[in-house]
Amino acid sequence: MLLFGFWLFLSPRDDGSLAEIQRRGTLRVGLDASFPPFEAIDANGQIVGLDVDIAQAIAADLGVKAEFVNIGFDGLYDALLARRVDVVISGLPYDPRWTQDVAYTSNYFNAGQVLVTRADDQAIKAVEDLAGHTVAVEWGSQAEMEARQLQNPPSPTGRGAGGEGETPKASDIAFDLLRQDSAAAALDAVLTGQAEAAIVDAPSALTFSEGGGLKIVTYLTDEWYAAAVHLRSRELLAVVNQTLARLEESGEMAQLQAKWFQAR
Repeated sequence: MLLFGFWLFLSPRDDGSLAEIQRRGTLRVGLDASFPPFEAIDANGQIVGLDVDIAQAIAADLGVKAEFVNIGFDGLYDALLARRVDVVISGLPYDPRWTQDVAYTSNYFNAGQVLVTRADDQAIKAVEDLAGHTVAVEWGSQAEMEARQLQNPPSPTGRGAGGEGETPKASDIAFDLLRQDSAAAALDAVLTGQAEAAIVDAPSALTFSEGGGLKIVTYLTDEWYAAAVHLRSRELLAVVNQTLARLEESGEMAQLQAKWFQAR
């Protein structure tokens, strides 16, 4: 009981933001409308996208309207801390450096690096099957870094094969790299037969795979997107998580993702 009381004393009290949102009748959502299909401005000047639909669902569950505040990505956290917005939903990667100031919701999208092949490819079912094949990547991207790590995995000392005091060793997975100007070009190289596989970010892969020509074999890394509220907005955090859980469990989240990636 003493420990529980001490925890309550140290825990920040709720800031009343949920009650204020319901009194005001609007949920102010911070986003940077330059990141389709998550958020963008359409031909009619309206902000649309996957994150917009998620925000609309949260607002509907609260019985209020969603009010979108378009802010440059670098200013989103500042706007949240300055109380200009109630929540940030904007393709926002979880960042542990911010956890002393903001509270993240449950994850709702994995934007990590993925391995992609043609939809009819039966030869590459795992990373190990890349041996002897050509893998397309965007030049200088995270995808290229992941591909290089597969070719030359780190040693137990963390210095990689051929580090100081080590004998160079052959790669566990030997494949050729085809460097392209963009993730889209890397995926197109797979479609046109220039490469058997590609490594790209999940949003790019989903955009192309929805057309039926490509498929995601596996995720190589995780980069989770989540919404964020002020650290003291504990009641708001709880209701946002409830909506995210509802969308996931009902299958609506999958439907929304398919809708927006097919629309590109």
